[in-house]
Amino acid sequence: MVKPLRGELSAFPTVIASFGFRCLQPQSSGDVLLIRSQVIRCQELFSEKCFVYATAQPIIYILFMQRTATKKISLTTLGCRLNQYETEKMAAKIYPFGFVRAKEDKKADLYLINTCTVTHRADSSSRQAISKAARQNPEAKIVVAGCYVDKDPATVAGFNGVDVIIRNSEKTNIANILTGSLPDLFTAEPDKNCSTAVADFTGHNRAWLKVSDGCNQWCSFCIIPQVRGRLANRGPADIIDEVRGLVAHGFREIVLTGINVGHYSYRTGEPSINNLAELVQLILDETAIERLRISSIEPQTVREDLVRLYAAGDNRLCRHWHLPLQSGSSRMLRLMRRPYDQAAYIKRATAIKESRPNTIIGADVIVGFPGETDKDFAKTCKVAESGLIDYLHVFSYSDRSGTHSFDLLNKISPDIIKERNAILTRLSSRLRAQANQRQIGQTLSVIAEDKTQISGGQFGVADNYIRVAMPIGRHWGREIVSMRIRSAHDDHVEGELIG
Repeated sequence: MVKPLRGELSAFPTVIASFGFRCLQPQSSGDVLLIRSQVIRCQELFSEKCFVYATAQPIIYILFMQRTATKKISLTTLGCRLNQYETEKMAAKIYPFGFVRAKEDKKADLYLINTCTVTHRADSSSRQAISKAARQNPEAKIVVAGCYVDKDPATVAGFNGVDVIIRNSEKTNIANILTGSLPDLFTAEPDKNCSTAVADFTGHNRAWLKVSDGCNQWCSFCIIPQVRGRLANRGPADIIDEVRGLVAHGFREIVLTGINVGHYSYRTGEPSINNLAELVQLILDETAIERLRISSIEPQTVREDLVRLYAAGDNRLCRHWHLPLQSGSSRMLRLMRRPYDQAAYIKRATAIKESRPNTIIGADVIVGFPGETDKDFAKTCKVAESGLIDYLHVFSYSDRSGTHSFDLLNKISPDIIKERNAILTRLSSRLRAQANQRQIGQTLSVIAEDKTQISGGQFGVADNYIRVAMPIGRHWGREIVSMRIRSAHDDHVEGELIG
């Protein structure tokens, strides 16, 4: 007799709700229509009678379902990983009210758009997403959330089609807000069998987990402290509970994310955590997560204890770091109000690179900051080419009203900014290609992440963030596979399965 094991069944109702099902008791053994022994995407296994979820191990979960009347919700996220996490968490609170996720570019009854405002381009993309939703279904309700709302709530609320705005501080209360604001759409009581604790991350085989929000750093170019507020860290017990829920949900990699994760600490409860290294160690000790990745982390917050933990060689801790550089010129870093100089950045990046073989480091860079000279830009290129950095995220400087740099003199012309961006973008492509070449002969652990547009196959993400072409011929789920790399291309590598 097949049955759920060890009470882990409770982790799955959020996924079920996103496909418009509710839990029922089995009526007979004949209701069991399909069982498999490998990880399979949920939508491949639903029917009018039952839903089956299986792990790669011989532990099988069977959920008996009945299709309910559903409404469709479209989700759009702009900006950072933290925003992506918060979109999924908001959606998890909405699903129990009878909503299912609409397919991409299909009409929906409710549009949830989580915005970004870090640059003028982000503002423009947010406006375009709102306009697209209004055109796609003029009868739908549009809810706009996120940083653009916090920066300019009156303007966003006035956009054509917008029905409700949600500030960052209100995201956790979105269900209560929408049931009060949109009673014609939220007509049913929520299904209490559907958990809102675990996000589904539809379309992704890796999960993100928010450990903190806000920032106290106040870099001269950055508007984030104004729209996200001061640094606020989640309690470690809450984090551990969520990690365990995601593991039970079938996720094997979790990415720790936040605005400034390197400043994590929590000393007002139990367990007391002094820094990020202690939090990472706690997660490794107290959960069964197979792979843990730290998202973008400020270089000055990379303490020796975190590097020692990384150097200890626990293979569950990914060999990938993203250290924002912003500029290789110490003079520019002072103008940017960054709390480190070129030498400090190089010292920390070197310590990380030397700690474990085949570590990949990425960096953010801003070009065209007010006062940036050719000499300053040359120093940025020199650091990028030092052998410490393997790829760049290049941003053109964008004036943001309310930031210190908005009032600085010596603004750089758009043509020069465009030229410098192009130079660093080409450099980043070369760095990626070089990093890919170094993988030949290496064995990498890989999780499939996205589909190719040409072959219909999938790409995967290695623990060191190298992009890997998955073997064609089967659907790859959330399992971690070992691949020996045989060839390298500019933007990915290829190899063969081991074992």
